Amino acid sequence: MASTAHQEAASALGAELKTSATTVLADQAEQIAREKYGFVGRAEWLWGEKDSNYRLTLDNGSEYLLKILNPAENPAMTSMHSQALLHVEAADPGIPIQRIIRTLDGEADFRMTDDEGATRGVRMVTFVPGKSQKSQPHSAIQRYRIGALLGRMQKALQGFTHEAAHHRITWDMSHAAGLRDLLSIFGDEAQRRRLEAAMTDFESLILPRITQLPAQVIHNDFNMENILVREENPDAISGIIDFGDMVHAPVLFDVAVGAAYQMGDAADPVEAMCDFLKGYATEKPLSDQELELIYPAIVTRMLMRLAIQEWQAKLFPEHKERYTRNSPTVWAQFARLDALPKDDTIARLAAACRTSVERPA
Repeated sequence: MASTAHQEAASALGAELKTSATTVLADQAEQIAREKYGFVGRAEWLWGEKDSNYRLTLDNGSEYLLKILNPAENPAMTSMHSQALLHVEAADPGIPIQRIIRTLDGEADFRMTDDEGATRGVRMVTFVPGKSQKSQPHSAIQRYRIGALLGRMQKALQGFTHEAAHHRITWDMSHAAGLRDLLSIFGDEAQRRRLEAAMTDFESLILPRITQLPAQVIHNDFNMENILVREENPDAISGIIDFGDMVHAPVLFDVAVGAAYQMGDAADPVEAMCDFLKGYATEKPLSDQELELIYPAIVTRMLMRLAIQEWQAKLFPEHKERYTRNSPTVWAQFARLDALPKDDTIARLAAACRTSVERPA
């Protein structure tokens, strides 16, 4: 059993990450599809960190994603995610996102009661084709296009409002300081000190200025597994998925999240992030204040990836390998970043954000 101190530290994790996914049986998913959508097909379970997800394949080969949400998710949040998808589709139809499939009654989502008596939201969307960016070759033009796509996404979401937009979620960088107590889980002293240093930078550089930063509803999870590319042409972006971490927060944090993930395994992580930021700059500029904070914001996201996933692995040890599967990559990114002069890195990132150039060849 975890110590009292560890239990208190774990309170930094929101309910959405402390409730494991409760699987709904495939035959029940197929029944939901028939009764609520009029679709007859075969349901195939897909891994979900919080939700019970199914690929629904109809007899004619059409595919849809049926998402049966975590019982801990507030109904207002379910509504926000659905309405955001509809809003982006209307604002910029060219952004390759999942499309809402309405129920026979015209609902964008609905509530169900599962076999354990828990009430859960349900949403069906189109199944976006493609392979995750993480699984495919990476290139400068690919990263550039992803950066530009994030800029378009932010512009499409500028006018979006919802009653649940200011909800608190663990992955919102605005609340990263609450994760400091989680760092005690890291037994390696050098690793713990590196994360503590990143936390100190967040607390001293970003936290005092959060209210001054431009904010809106953001995607907040523009990572390589949520970006789909065409298998036959990985430089072509075919889809953006998973609006589940959406929140009203500084735009800078959305950019930092995207840049942090675009490092991947690149030998020069700064160059990889610059590719992304140059694409983003073609759609939206960052202010001078945002440029000053882009580097510590990127490092804060890296800190969050390690701390949150390590604690989830502690809460759900049966899924430890899945939760921490990306941790070695993040530590390697830290090592490569720390081997470069920090001032030079900050200058290169800022220059990329200010550069208006032709896209990479």
